[in-house]
Amino acid sequence: MSFMRPISQITSLTLAVALVVTAQFAVAGSQYVVLSTEPVVDELPPGKVFAPSDVINVPAGTVVTLLGEDGSVNPISGPAAFVVTEDALTSKSSQATGDGQASNLALIASLLTNERQRSESIGSARTTADQSRPSGLDDPWAISIEESAPGCIRNGEVVLARRGIGNRAVFSVRFGGGQALTGLIWNAGKPTYSLPDPIPAGVKSFVVETNKTSALIEIKVFPENAVLENPLEVLGWMVSSGCKRQALAFVHQLVTEQR
Repeated sequence: MSFMRPISQITSLTLAVALVVTAQFAVAGSQYVVLSTEPVVDELPPGKVFAPSDVINVPAGTVVTLLGEDGSVNPISGPAAFVVTEDALTSKSSQATGDGQASNLALIASLLTNERQRSESIGSARTTADQSRPSGLDDPWAISIEESAPGCIRNGEVVLARRGIGNRAVFSVRFGGGQALTGLIWNAGKPTYSLPDPIPAGVKSFVVETNKTSALIEIKVFPENAVLENPLEVLGWMVSSGCKRQALAFVHQLVTEQR
């Protein structure tokens, strides 16, 4: 494991220019990925990974939010300069780093990099934290009914989300090739809809149908042995499961909670 420390605490590193360090903390984790930078800074794009010996320079007036390989979420306000180091830890934390965590970090970094490049290609480059989206889709555990895609759930609970919330909608949910819920009412002004019962055992997919749309959702269930309180583990699982929209919503939530 390692620490990320303010440069002012690292005696072996000499700087030509004195830096004012406003964040005084150390967090475990040998690598970090940038979740968000506000305002946008070219040197700190979402998805950038910092490894041991890398220096993280945060300009004045900027807040960068980092996700560590140990699952920690670290907001840093500039001006600040940190170096990622490798120091031994005596912590008994169960969230030890390893190949699995490094792999999750790489998956998250790739997702954020691709999303940033996609946004830039359509002329709407913004930080992850400041991307606007309909409120129902802000919930990382809500599955969009706008398109056919994998949907990530926990504890068997299914929460649906839609973009247009101004109108009342009547819809149905059909599980696999059998059981169906029909005549469901989605009231106007409600961005999400929670199914009344857990998903039936053995069901791998379901179809949501309205009078205008039909979406096939492939169910992805959060593993029982995974740690729900570890953002790195949750995000890595969401990305590897193909729940990219939900993963981006989770990143948005993590950053917002740090404000």
